Amino acid sequence: MKRQESLRNGQNHTDDTKAPSLSTRRFEQVFDGRKQRARGLWMRDGNYYGRFSATDQAGRRRDTFRLLEGATTVPAAKEQLRKLRDEAATTTIPTEGRCPTFADYARRYLSEVSTTKRPATRKKETTQLGWWIERIGALTVRQIHRAHINTGIADLAKSELSPRTVNLYVIAIRNVLKRGQEEGLIRELPTAGLRALRSSQPKRELLPIEHFERVLAVATETRRNGAEFCDYYRLLLYTGAREKEGLNLRWDDVDFKARQLTIGWDAKLKGHECRRVDFNPQLEKLLTEMHGRRAPDSQWIFPSPKRGENDLPAKNLRAALNLACDDAALPRFGFHAARHFFISHCVMAGVDFMTIARWVGHKDGGVLVGRTYGHVANEHRQKMAARVAFDGGAK
Repeated sequence: MKRQESLRNGQNHTDDTKAPSLSTRRFEQVFDGRKQRARGLWMRDGNYYGRFSATDQAGRRRDTFRLLEGATTVPAAKEQLRKLRDEAATTTIPTEGRCPTFADYARRYLSEVSTTKRPATRKKETTQLGWWIERIGALTVRQIHRAHINTGIADLAKSELSPRTVNLYVIAIRNVLKRGQEEGLIRELPTAGLRALRSSQPKRELLPIEHFERVLAVATETRRNGAEFCDYYRLLLYTGAREKEGLNLRWDDVDFKARQLTIGWDAKLKGHECRRVDFNPQLEKLLTEMHGRRAPDSQWIFPSPKRGENDLPAKNLRAALNLACDDAALPRFGFHAARHFFISHCVMAGVDFMTIARWVGHKDGGVLVGRTYGHVANEHRQKMAARVAFDGGAK
């Protein structure tokens, strides 16, 4: 009776257990066991809620919360939220106002992920989405269909981009549209079931250690910062660390007692978490020698020569590498060649793929190592087998 009377008086009646108001009590973000944000999950007064969003006519974002009844753990809340989203695929989630244009929605997406992705990743995604905005930015999110995606792929392929790069452009627009699906703006993704373009990964040449030694010897003789550069590149060779990971190392990351080096202490680089590399003999010897001649006024293993009063790490040693290659009259190679060298030699040494993956920061348990470097192990075994002779002992 009261409900009917309130409706007659033009008042909205909301069941607080179904869609609580943002203005009553504060909702808090939910994190899973790995301390990662559980997207779409919120908590208030000890209860879990799922959130759906829409954009009104004024361009303001409006949130609707649903109580996840009976959910007492994060996994249980995630399961209930998944069921709600499955229901959203077959039913219409109420939204107010018109659907936003792809241009507005993509820019909002970029602003929301600006704090969760690395600067390099944000820069690439901004470029990729900017390309899509120029072509379909005036369309609303609901107006984008598979034909628009296919036409875009064809145009990208004509621009002589590699198939892998074209796939990254598709992934960028799919991320935006998937966010729209989660917020109830669209039911089905235009990219659903779309196959990625087939791309072949070029076989990376494994440079011999003599190749690196020649370049490092020339750098020591000719470059002003040659000693630091040689220490840096040798550390990459003995750890498989990425370029920026090596420059970001501190002496606090070296544990001589446990014989381990921690990489990624601030969790801001690729992988977003630290890892530990166990000492091999060459790494232990290198770090011991470097520690004996470390800069007393810096916490960094590779301090910037222009740090002044500010204790800063070196920013870039790429110019030193290129000049050293030129001075040695050898084709230029990059810092990733050291990572390839480390992984390949670990494989040939018989180290299991899971251990190698932990050392280099792969989260797939060694799948990528096996897929990319499996041929190295096969070639090594075949070479070893060819040395076996049965007519007078091993050759």
